[in-house]
Amino acid sequence: MTNGQIHCFLAVVEEGSLARAAAALFISQPAVSKSISKLEEELGFPLFVRSGGALQPTEAGRLLSLQLRKSKAELEELLARLRSMAPERSGVLTLGCPETWNPALFYDRLCRRLEEKLPGVKLELECHSLPQLMARLQAGKLDMLMSHEFYPAVQSGLAVRRLTDTGCGILYARQYFGEVDSITRLKDAVFLQYDSDIEKKFGAVVKRVCAEYGFTPTLKNCGRFSNAIFNLSCGRGVMFFTDWDSAVTNTSFAYLPLDYRSPVNLIYSASAPDPLLPRVAEELLSLFGEGA
Repeated sequence: MTNGQIHCFLAVVEEGSLARAAAALFISQPAVSKSISKLEEELGFPLFVRSGGALQPTEAGRLLSLQLRKSKAELEELLARLRSMAPERSGVLTLGCPETWNPALFYDRLCRRLEEKLPGVKLELECHSLPQLMARLQAGKLDMLMSHEFYPAVQSGLAVRRLTDTGCGILYARQYFGEVDSITRLKDAVFLQYDSDIEKKFGAVVKRVCAEYGFTPTLKNCGRFSNAIFNLSCGRGVMFFTDWDSAVTNTSFAYLPLDYRSPVNLIYSASAPDPLLPRVAEELLSLFGEGA
């Protein structure tokens, strides 16, 4: 029984679906199905039955999930004790963030905080797409990452903490739309998207915001960020953005702020062997909790 099989098994128990478990783990549905099949073959008994369109654990699956959760909780408690016994030390931690963000809006603040509170600790930054960030975090190539709450970050072994929130608005090409003083002037525009991982959740947010102004938006997924920006530049649509997204500073575009804020999460391994990691996480949480 491998760690990967355990993560897949517990995810299916929690989600009741191979598809939802795959989305939570940021892997493909066939990979989850294959992992469960191999685990059942290894154990010699079925772990799930289908009931009412959902997967329910068998009695054996239920007992196994209880034991695995208990073992996981005991391990995390032991690691927390060991971390508290570790001596003070310095080191370099790597933080990941979405590739669309503007690091100038937060990175210097984080570095100054660590320099003040944890001298000798350095923070390096990497920017990738969310699937890449999650893969690098799982592989131990990132120590922690920041992400908008649009992304489903619930996964076995990860700590997901509310860090702060950012303002949101509508980005549009001034050349084609002029100066817009209300989102209602954009009700006939196409609202562009580009990330298939958050298409439904992000689209739901856009619809909810627009509904408050009395209209239902037309949504279009451009597949890639570069395609969406190209369409935006040509006046073929507008985009719902947050204040931390780098395109907001492009002088070719105008930005209409909205009365809506997007949560930002800090995500890291809950069972990381590095005692420095939870201390750094607490400092970052404290920094943004102070309204920095």
